[in-house]
Amino acid sequence: MAAHKTVFNDKQRILRLYSALISHRALLIEEIEDMFFIGRKTVQRDISEIRTFLHDLQIGEPIKSEIIFDRHSKKYRLTEMENLFRVFDKINKIDEEE
Repeated sequence: MAAHKTVFNDKQRILRLYSALISHRALLIEEIEDMFFIGRKTVQRDISEIRTFLHDLQIGEPIKSEIIFDRHSKKYRLTEMENLFRVFDKINKIDEEE
């Protein structure tokens, strides 16, 4: 039985990729390509978009979470997860006060 191909628009795809990375997954480029039926350049652009989002989100923070490419395992992964969750908590508190 063939796998069902789900087509995502750019925003959906980037959010799903971010969700996979934030769920403590390290992903091979080929896994990302297969997951979304996209090419390597699109993977690189999507990773770049997420990196920009993380950078903007964490301006002024002493510890930064970022997406790195681990050359040993050949996988993308998210660093400093606990710090990222702390930043989300901080943002949510600001939203609640307004």
